[in-house]
Amino acid sequence: MYLFKRENGIYYVAYDDKGRTKRVSTGAKLKQDALSFLRNFNEELKRREGEKTAPVSLREFTEQFLRYSETVHTVKTNNAFKVTFGMLERHFGEVKLTDLTTGKLERFFTKRIKEASVYAARRDYINLSSAFNKAVRDKQLTETPCHGIGKIRIPEKLPLFFSPDEFQVLLAVIDKSDIRDLVEFACYTGLRQMELLTLRWEQIRLSDAMLILDNRTHTTKSKRIRTVPLNRKAQDILIRRKQISETEIVFTLKHRPVSQGYITKLFKRYVLRAKLNPTLSFHNLRHTFASWLVQRGVSIYEVSKLLGHSSVNVTAIYAHLQTDNLRESVQKLIEASN
Repeated sequence: MYLFKRENGIYYVAYDDKGRTKRVSTGAKLKQDALSFLRNFNEELKRREGEKTAPVSLREFTEQFLRYSETVHTVKTNNAFKVTFGMLERHFGEVKLTDLTTGKLERFFTKRIKEASVYAARRDYINLSSAFNKAVRDKQLTETPCHGIGKIRIPEKLPLFFSPDEFQVLLAVIDKSDIRDLVEFACYTGLRQMELLTLRWEQIRLSDAMLILDNRTHTTKSKRIRTVPLNRKAQDILIRRKQISETEIVFTLKHRPVSQGYITKLFKRYVLRAKLNPTLSFHNLRHTFASWLVQRGVSIYEVSKLLGHSSVNVTAIYAHLQTDNLRESVQKLIEASN
C-alpha cells in the first residue's frame, strides 16, 4: 500500500486486493491530509479483513488465552498476563477483538505511561504482542494490532549490586543455614531465583564442576539449555548440602521446598536487618555476580554467556564498570600531544 500523486494534484492510495492493484482517491492535495486518509483507510481494510476471521470478543479471547498461558508459562508470567488483560478490558470494555486497532492500542499505551509508568506500559506491550501473535496463528486476527507500534523504550538504569563488604554484612545476619547457602550460591553462579529453587541433584555434575539447566524442572528465560561452571565456593556449598540432603531438590528449608514468594520476603527482611539499601532484592545477587566479574576484567561477552542472556546487548548494562581500559585510552591523548 502506498501513496502517489496524479497530474491533477490529488493523492491516491494504491493497494493490493487478492493480487490485483486497486486505487482509491484520497481527495486531498496536501500530503499531510493524504497520510491521514491513508491511516484511516488502512484501519478500514483491517476491519474488512477482520470480518473474515473467527468472531470473538475481547473477553472471550482473554479467557481462552489465559487457559492456554497456564499450560506454557510460569505462574508469575501468567499473573502478569492477567494484569495486562484486566487493564485492557477496563479501558475498552466489551468489544470485539478485531476492534482493537493499532491507533487505539497506541492511545492505550500512552494512557498507561501517564497513569502508571513506562515500565507497566512496556510490560503490557510485550504481553499483548505475544497474545495477539497467537490470535493471528489461531485465525482470530489477520494481523496483530501491535504491528507498527514502536517498542516502548525504558530509561536505562545502572544495575544495583552488593559490594563485597555489604555481601559479608548480609551473610552475617542470615540466621538460617539453608538460606545462607542459597544466597551464597546465587552470588557465585548468577542463577535466577526460580532456576535455584527448582534445581535438582540430577542437574549437578560435581566431577566436572558444572551444573546443567536443561528445561526439565524449570524453563529458562531464553528457553535454551545452559551449562553453568562452578567455582570452588559453589562446589563446597553443594558438597555440604549433599551430605544432609533428603530430597531431589538442592535448595530446601528444613528439607522442604521453598516458594519464591517466601524467599523474596525473607530476603528483604535480612537486607533491612543488615541496614543495607532497602531497594536491594534477591535478583540483585544476579547483578552482583555479573558486576563483580566485569570489575575483575571478565569480558561482557563471557558474562553474557554465564548469565544465559539471549544477546550480548542485554549484558551491556554492565559495561560502565569496565573503566580501566577507558582510562588507558584517554591517556593516549597526552602521549599524542607530547
